[in-house]
Amino acid sequence: MGSSCLIQCRECFYMREFMIGIGMMYSPNITKDLDSEFALLPKLIKSKEVLAYIRELLEEKKAHIPFGYGHRVYRCPKCGEFHGRFYLRLEYDGGSYEVPYHCPECKVSLGLVNFGTSGSDYLDKEKAIDIEQYPCPSCGKHSLQYSEGMILWD
Repeated sequence: MGSSCLIQCRECFYMREFMIGIGMMYSPNITKDLDSEFALLPKLIKSKEVLAYIRELLEEKKAHIPFGYGHRVYRCPKCGEFHGRFYLRLEYDGGSYEVPYHCPECKVSLGLVNFGTSGSDYLDKEKAIDIEQYPCPSCGKHSLQYSEGMILWD
């Protein structure tokens, strides 16, 4: 079951809601599927170049997808906006690959935000951040708050 999270500012009207985690349909086998009518990755990752590279890693390097994939929250280091994206890491002999994302406005690489909360067991709780360290993308004040809830979203 996936979760939802809400990031909102106590000083202005900034509010964003995201799906996080994975749903019941996100099995490792379905996640590796790129071709069938049930394929998830082409719906979750829009870049055709990235999908082609994932296919190459799966087929030629026999890459595997370790647990930890799922919907996550990313943040633009330039404009500060938060974005929901599908986190995917592939591991293979000699290396690993994480799907890169860019801010649609700034074109800067997005950084993964680690909330380390109870509903997100795959996140590293020791490296969890305090959301208030980030300024609000709208008003610039350090008044963001984060909440998480369990929902069925698939």
